[in-house]
Amino acid sequence: MKVSLIHMKIRVSLQGNIDAAAVAIQKAAKNKPALIALPEYFTVPNCMADFTDASAISKETCAKTLAFLQEISKKIGDIYLSGGSVLEEDSVKYYNTSTLWKNGKLLAKYKKINPIQAEVKAGVAKGSTPLVVDTELGKIGMIVCADTFDPSLVKQVAGMGAEIVTLPVAAMGTHPTVKGHPLTEAIARDYGLFVLKVGNVCSNMRGGRSAVIAPWGILGEVSDEPEDSILTVDLDMQRLREYRQKLSKS
Repeated sequence: MKVSLIHMKIRVSLQGNIDAAAVAIQKAAKNKPALIALPEYFTVPNCMADFTDASAISKETCAKTLAFLQEISKKIGDIYLSGGSVLEEDSVKYYNTSTLWKNGKLLAKYKKINPIQAEVKAGVAKGSTPLVVDTELGKIGMIVCADTFDPSLVKQVAGMGAEIVTLPVAAMGTHPTVKGHPLTEAIARDYGLFVLKVGNVCSNMRGGRSAVIAPWGILGEVSDEPEDSILTVDLDMQRLREYRQKLSKS
């Protein structure tokens, strides 16, 4: 089963980001993957450099981003689309919200439970409900970036049966530089699941490098080149289920 990760440069405008994502998604769709995934805040201009006002960012980007995701999902048809994340208002609060689409239909919506300090300062609220979606591809757990630093949440998502975890990320300037993928490798290994970590070029050198991680190692990752790229990897679901069976007996 093929999956494609869209590792993209963040442009200076909302429309520039939408246009770049559209080109990349349609290019990835030609290889007929089962799922295509986007990075965290992929439409927010300037690599989150001006991330100080959640309300303003939401008003600028949310409606147009969701409309774009619906439209492009319709175009790619039966391919699942993990829509990165967007700042969405709900009851006068703003949540870092990740979405899952297919055939233009919104299948699931997850609110990041662990926003980072810069997000909280800007007015991003904390979500409260872990989410795992049952699909014909397998059970998909949806978490966002710093959620991986919450062991109890990761354990809960794994306990809900997640076999594939979508993980849109965006490392800000204050993020410490991380070599490799030590945290996501441990999560994949300890819980027996695939992690689809999708970052952007701006955050690449600070731990935001896109990669597909299996319990037995890294299946693929993008290079350090500061350019748009598409990472397509095969997921061996049979091997994963055999690994999980052994894990449950150990």
